[in-house]
This record gives sequence, C-alpha cells and structure tokens, in this order.
Amino acid sequence: MKLLSRESYYPLLTLITLGLILWQYLGMNHYLSYSINKYSNIEIVNRHLANKESKALMIKQEEKVSLFCRTVEEQKAAFCGLNLLLGAKANSLINLQHYDTVILNLSYHSNVHDTVFVQLLNQPSNTTTPSQLHQQVINPVDGRASYRLSLAQFYPPSWWIFENADKHKTNPSLKQASHLRVSTGDNSANKNIELSLHSLSFSGKWLPASYLYFGLLTLWALSLSLDLITASNRAKKQSKESSNHTLQLNRVNSFLSIERDNYEFMAKTDPLTSCLNRAGLRGIFSEIIIEYIDIGMPASIVLFDIDHFKLVNDQFGHDEGDKVLVNIASLVKQQIREDDYLARWGGEEFLVVCPHTRVAGARSLAEHLRSSIESTMLSDQRKITSSFGVAEINSGFLEQWIKRTDEALYKAKENGRNRVEIA
Repeated sequence: MKLLSRESYYPLLTLITLGLILWQYLGMNHYLSYSINKYSNIEIVNRHLANKESKALMIKQEEKVSLFCRTVEEQKAAFCGLNLLLGAKANSLINLQHYDTVILNLSYHSNVHDTVFVQLLNQPSNTTTPSQLHQQVINPVDGRASYRLSLAQFYPPSWWIFENADKHKTNPSLKQASHLRVSTGDNSANKNIELSLHSLSFSGKWLPASYLYFGLLTLWALSLSLDLITASNRAKKQSKESSNHTLQLNRVNSFLSIERDNYEFMAKTDPLTSCLNRAGLRGIFSEIIIEYIDIGMPASIVLFDIDHFKLVNDQFGHDEGDKVLVNIASLVKQQIREDDYLARWGGEEFLVVCPHTRVAGARSLAEHLRSSIESTMLSDQRKITSSFGVAEINSGFLEQWIKRTDEALYKAKENGRNRVEIA
C-alpha cells in the first residue's frame, strides 16, 4: 500500500485475484504417479476362496499387472484383487489430503456383469485387516479404459463398518493410506474375470481452492481494513489542519477587518474637496463589475479634468487653484444624480461613476456638466472649462475600462478642449 497508490493497488489486486482463481481452476496441478510393471510392489489378495474350483492368479508384465480370477457361487461372496503398496516401505503412509482425484487405467473382461471395487486402506504390514478402509464402486466397461474417481466420494463400506465397529471413526479421513486395492465386485455368481492395472496416479492442486479463497479473502480484508484506517487517519489529519487553517484565517480576517475600518475611515475621502478618492471607489467598482459579469448590467464612467489648471496655480497661486477644485466639486455634486458617485481621481482630474447607465446617458450628463462648468463663475481670476471622456463597461477588467475613458479624455484635449468624447 505504501509502494503503490490506491488507484493502482486495487486494480492490481483484482488482476492478481482473478489470475490466481483462473490458474487454480485451469492449472496448478500436481501428480503422484506409480509405474505399473513387473517390479511394482503389488500383491494378490483374495477372500473366501475356500472352494477348490475358485482360483486367483497374478501375472506381472512390463507395462501392466494382470489378475485372473475364477470364483464359484458360495455362501459368502468370494472376491480377489490387486493390492498396491503406496509408500516406499511397508509401514510408510501416504497423505492423500492434498489430492482430489485418483486416475486408474484398467483392462477388464468378465463372463458376467460385475462391479469393480477401488479401495484405499491403511493396513499395517503385520496385519491382514486394515485399520481404515474407504471404497468407491465403478461399473467397468469391457476392454481398456481410464477411470477418474473423486477422493471426496470414497466412503467406508457398510460391511467393513459392521465387522470393525471398534475401529470405525465417525469422520474418517484419508490422511494415512498405505495401499490401494482394485478387486472384483459383489456379484456372487460363477464368474471368470481378467483385470489388468496399467497405470495409477493421484492428482490435485498445489493450493486447494478453500486455502486459496481463504487467503484471497484475508488479503482483501486486510487491504480494505488498512485502507479504512489510512483514510480515517488522513481525514483526522485533514480535519485538524482545516481547523488550524480556519483559526488562522479568522485571526487574519479579524486583523484585516480592523485595518480595513481604519483605512476606510482615513483614506476613502479626499480632504480638500470632501469627494471620494480612488480607495473610496474600490468597493463601488467591485459591485459594478460583479453585476456586469453575472447579469450584464451596464454602467458608465465620466472622467474630466480642468483645462489649463497649471496656469491657474502658476499665475494666481495654489490657494486659487484649491478654491477652483472645491468650487467645481461642489457644482458637480449638485448636478449628478443621487445614485452617481463623484471622486477626485488625482490632481485636477475628477471621475463620475454612473451605475446602470448606458454610454448615451453618461454622454448627456457629461455635456450638461461641461456646460454648467463653463457658465459658472468658479474663479474670480479667469473663466474655467473642462474636457470630458466617457466610456461604458465592456469587460470584467477595471484597468481596461479606465484606460478607454482616459484615452477618450486625451482625445477631447487634442480636439480643442472644453468638449466631450466617448470611447
């Protein structure tokens, strides 16, 4: 989980899970095979062959071991078979729990219909009676054929349970198997049987399905639990960081609020003309731009300055210049609408903000202001006129809007002053 991201880990784990399940289903096989030849450790076994006419004969050849069995009808069903030692030594046992199938290749010929018993037993070398016996019955076909028998379907036969009640276990297992026996069936009629064993093998999975599924479920459970713990820890950490961040923001906002109040109190108003200054227009411009972006609400600004104001200061002194600035601000305040805003933009420049106004309405206002300024005695020393630039908002960028208005004002000055130009 540390080496792979969550986005990569779970797809990879899914692929590994599907791959292991597919491999377990289609492959992952291992085999325990026995060579059947004249050297095979196989013995003949018979039971109830008391009648002299009942006989059993075993012949070992290069690639098979054959049993010839003749029985006559008796009080007890007689049988004969081949007993193959599974271990390397007489007393060694084979654990068959890791296998699920036994595969036998048999040749079978009989003059009467009969079954064949395949038995797995645990029989110590010094006894004739097995301590455990499991059996499965097959219906053989005449001739040679392969038979695949599920080890899960082997069971203790009823006659053995009856005869060995003290040895029988309620839940018998194949943990310890010493021999595999192939014998004639329970047909008690007179019969001549030829039974040959060509090959024998046990097959199973290297990893049983139950073990694999348990391991995969455990891996998924651990992965999801670890992921849940990691996500919980991450959420706690993020929550703590968020709380700290919120606390810091609150402190910063509190400080900024105090600073803002002080700044607004000291810096929003021009001390000479009592008009707003640039700082005083900041919030007004913000509201206008938001309305324009959200719903396309129009607005216009009128920028004007006093023609040849430098001559007033140079010829008549700064006191006269200040008087002109105060008088023109007072006049314009009386001429503009209640919803308009007047600000001293800098030096002899003034700005009128006209919310909810198209450029045509702002131009009419500018013409009216230009005429009023020209016709009003604003200085005892000389006649005062002003030049105007007008522009309507057309984007969300304040700088571009001001620049367009300033360019219109510059055009008015170039065209002779005391006039109005629109952007």
